[in-house]
Amino acid sequence: MSVNAPEKLSLRWAQGEVFNAKQRFRVLVAGRRFGKSYLSCIELLKAAIDRPGETYFYCAPTYRMAKDIAWKEIKKLIPPQWIHAKNETDLKIELINGSLIELKGTENATTLRGRSLAGVVLDEAAFMDSDVWFQVIRPALADKQGWALFISTPDGTASWFYDLWCYVPEDETGDWKRWSFTTIDGGNVPEEEVEAAKAQLDTRTFKQEFEASFENLTGLVAVSFSDSNISTEAEDISIAPLLLGVDFNVDPLCGICAVRHRDILYIFDEIIMTGGATTWDFAEEVVDRYGVERRVIACPDPTGAARKTSGVGSTDHSILRKSGFTVSSPRSPWKIRDKITAVNTALYDASGERRTLIHPRCKELIKSLRTLTYAPNTGMPNKNLGVDHAFDAFGYLCLQQFNLAKPETLGQTSFRIY
Repeated sequence: MSVNAPEKLSLRWAQGEVFNAKQRFRVLVAGRRFGKSYLSCIELLKAAIDRPGETYFYCAPTYRMAKDIAWKEIKKLIPPQWIHAKNETDLKIELINGSLIELKGTENATTLRGRSLAGVVLDEAAFMDSDVWFQVIRPALADKQGWALFISTPDGTASWFYDLWCYVPEDETGDWKRWSFTTIDGGNVPEEEVEAAKAQLDTRTFKQEFEASFENLTGLVAVSFSDSNISTEAEDISIAPLLLGVDFNVDPLCGICAVRHRDILYIFDEIIMTGGATTWDFAEEVVDRYGVERRVIACPDPTGAARKTSGVGSTDHSILRKSGFTVSSPRSPWKIRDKITAVNTALYDASGERRTLIHPRCKELIKSLRTLTYAPNTGMPNKNLGVDHAFDAFGYLCLQQFNLAKPETLGQTSFRIY
């Protein structure tokens, strides 16, 4: 039985350029909230209508992402009378014309093998392993001469997706074509919201997430740091709560001491403890320096909520609480990239506002910000340099004090204290 395309489907001009292109392989780099997933679903639906009886994949980096991003969207787009069968667990929809649309996570790529595909969308392709395309999906398209649409926000230049982008020629005569569109180009987010995001992200992250720029994650990790962040003005304010960023169960154990005043974070001291110091040792040092009456808000490594320190039977977070500190930490760890973004945003955000001053006495933190670099070809900080612990402690503090811009929360305030 045949089906006809629904009349109400519409695309904005930038999405339409990609949708109407005739190339077999298309690569789209776009900013957040561009409408990439909506475009993906329409691509799959049109293909399933135009070429009945075939199988089409929508692939996301994980099964959960596939379900959260595209499953509801594609069910809304397909009229119920077109659906022959639907599997909510396996995320499959079979149309009455025999076409099959399946949503897949690529975290276990071997489960995708052995299929013959007429078309595939790789959504957030930059965050998939390269084997998904080269060893699994590309061979699956061969016998049907199937098409592929790669869609993603960038993820630096040390990725297979960047290499793929560079491979695509700029002329439009072959099987490949590429596009780069910003968040604004998508027409889904007002310009004032994107401008508001500049106060919540560092420059490099803003360019990557909203301007679809492949940012080179090499060199210094703290790219926003400069000598203008170092100032003797960064002194303690005894009547303000003491804010602590803490990286424990490492050597040296690092604590970053700060107060907030008029939306500026003043880093006025650091606690560096070597020789296998425990969280108990750290808590005692804080009390010795600042007294038992001082209100202390600790922003530690989130894994300390479950990890026991030095085998003494108490978790790191419980030790801090028993010492009279308030613990401000999420239930699950942050991504490393989020921590890097928080640090750079705290130093200088994308609108040019300085949010943090560091006293010259904080030598380990300053050394860490000046010398921690990315490991070659990884886009991750080089832990082998031995200068990352103070950076991590500062990062935990920044993550808890700054409200970072997420695609879903553009325009919220950039700073908060717990």
